[in-house]
Amino acid sequence: MVLRIFKTVWPVMLAYVAIGAPCGMIMGQTGMEPWMVFALSSTFVTGSGQFMICNLWLAGVPAASIVASVAAISSRFALYSASIAPHLTGASKRQTLAVAATLTEEAYGISLAKLVEGEDWGPRESFVLNVILIATWGVSCTMGAIVGAVVDVPTAIAAFVCTSLFICLLFSQRLSRGNVVAAVSGAVSVAVCKFLGLTNIAVPASVVAGMAIALACDAVFDGRGARDAR
Repeated sequence: MVLRIFKTVWPVMLAYVAIGAPCGMIMGQTGMEPWMVFALSSTFVTGSGQFMICNLWLAGVPAASIVASVAAISSRFALYSASIAPHLTGASKRQTLAVAATLTEEAYGISLAKLVEGEDWGPRESFVLNVILIATWGVSCTMGAIVGAVVDVPTAIAAFVCTSLFICLLFSQRLSRGNVVAAVSGAVSVAVCKFLGLTNIAVPASVVAGMAIALACDAVFDGRGARDAR
């Protein structure tokens, strides 16, 4: 079973190494020891959240704002767990909790696809997949912290790895009115907050503003389309 999972997930593991190493370098520059990096990376399973924590900490952002920002972008994991739960109806509560508590974005996508397609895949395979990816991420971040302590890598270069990841995710999305409105509204909200000196709340405010404006826009246009059809 483990070998079968490795054959499925090895491309994701390579991507984790490429992204996790720069993340570990940034974590090391915040003053974290390698064992601290491994402990955090093995228990905090959102890589984008780790990038955000480190960059905001280095920028001197207050802890409350960091918590709010990371909580906002990590709330999607509740939706991931809720959407995969119906496909684990035959599992015990302990098995379901184990899968949900160790879920990562990539593991979610692989497990959901396997479960929907009706392959020989269950909570045991999902949990092992999660553990493999978490271990890969933790080791990659730790190695990055160790290398970063020896080789001086500019923070801006390492931090751009996360920025480039989100740019790729943005352009991989379906080009729809809601997505465009959310992206533009979020960018404008950040600019306005920074112009007003509200740097501490710029990120969480942009997330809320972008989603709210996009939902309102879709509601208005969908309602107008329904009236036109009638």
